[in-house]
Amino acid sequence: MSLRASFISFIMRRTIKKQFDNLQDVTALRESMAGSSRLSGPIPDKVTTTPQVIDGVPCEWITLADTDQNKVLMYLHGGGYVLGGPDSHRDLGWRLAETSGMRVLMVDYRLAPEHRFPAAIDDALGCYRWLLGEGFAADKIAIGGDSAGGGLAAATLVNIKNFGLPQPGCAILLSPWADLSGSGESVKENAKADAMLTEKALTTMAEHYLDGRDVKAPLASPVYADLSGLAPMLIHVGSTEILLSDATRIAEKVTATGGSAEIEVWPKMPHVFQMFASRVPEGGRAIAKLGVFLRTNIS
Repeated sequence: MSLRASFISFIMRRTIKKQFDNLQDVTALRESMAGSSRLSGPIPDKVTTTPQVIDGVPCEWITLADTDQNKVLMYLHGGGYVLGGPDSHRDLGWRLAETSGMRVLMVDYRLAPEHRFPAAIDDALGCYRWLLGEGFAADKIAIGGDSAGGGLAAATLVNIKNFGLPQPGCAILLSPWADLSGSGESVKENAKADAMLTEKALTTMAEHYLDGRDVKAPLASPVYADLSGLAPMLIHVGSTEILLSDATRIAEKVTATGGSAEIEVWPKMPHVFQMFASRVPEGGRAIAKLGVFLRTNIS
């Protein structure tokens, strides 16, 4: 673990972790987190961002000059289903566009508590349908996401299968929150070590999103879904995250069905450390590996 990563974890533990653990007012949390994108630095001039509304869902295209216009990474941001958007994930988005050579479509899906489950999964599937309808070949599309967006990406793959649509070429899941019941062993085992999330925070965000619905509903918690027949996926997670078990169980269950799920467990890395690529070397290395995976599977 680099000194920079250690410092970022130290800061997160004393700021963001406390905010999440005491989450009550979602609006207040959104306001306090609004400036977090500044941690990533300015977006380079070489990056072009273009807003587009897709079937009522606000989205944002992220492209560079050498981007292959026929290849798309549909990206679902994290934020516990209650916050986040293209602005919070723009730095990660352009870095993924650069390393993969693909256009990135950031999907600003509806958030809870204003829009409960299954609003987010409906928006994600709608955008994927739109891409297919616009003529993008399924094998030229990748789906990605981090945290809640990582779980949503996995659930979207399941929903794509449910509707008989072709699977995308591959998927990338960064620290996926894939079990809203919080039953993974790491939720308690890594409670102190996790620099950002707490069991209480996960429970509160799940309550906002599900509003009393089954926490083990397959499209909310894809660890309980039938994970056969899904696109190949690469999963990144930190060894000290409380979501470690979510990531490992997704990989194990996909592999058990004969599918392809690579998982890389990064020692002591904080939750979605790739978002700090401008500040921690591990973030840059992880994004480079994601780029290799995307280029290999989306040819």
